[in-house]
Amino acid sequence: MSLEILEEKEAIRELMDRFSNLECDVKKQSEFFTEDCCIRIHAGGKVTMEMKGREEMVRKFSGFAAAVKASHHMNGQQVIEIHGNTASDIHYCRTVLLISMNGKDYFYDHYLRYEDGLVKMDGIWKIKVRDQYFVMSERREKI
Repeated sequence: MSLEILEEKEAIRELMDRFSNLECDVKKQSEFFTEDCCIRIHAGGKVTMEMKGREEMVRKFSGFAAAVKASHHMNGQQVIEIHGNTASDIHYCRTVLLISMNGKDYFYDHYLRYEDGLVKMDGIWKIKVRDQYFVMSERREKI
């Protein structure tokens, strides 16, 4: 594997980690996506939500993120393939959200798989297509 490929893979890993470090700052997270991105959320074997473009992404995710009191993201295994100025990335993430409902706090623990298609624009990798799969989820009351 060439040094150039290793550098490109590291840039994509850093993009994913920076995205996760922003936790629920949807506006800043949107900057990691192309203007014309496509995002599909999968749960229970079907697409439960689809968004086209950063504006729609920000609008839909901001409403949800407003209810989150705290969050934690932990990225796991990752496979990246580089094809010139495009790339594919499959990675796993555990996301825990603290959300208040009816006067009680709940943890939402999600195990996710992301399948991303990326493009390199002006020397920077951006996510063009994201399929987000909820592999397992659990809700429990905070005690």
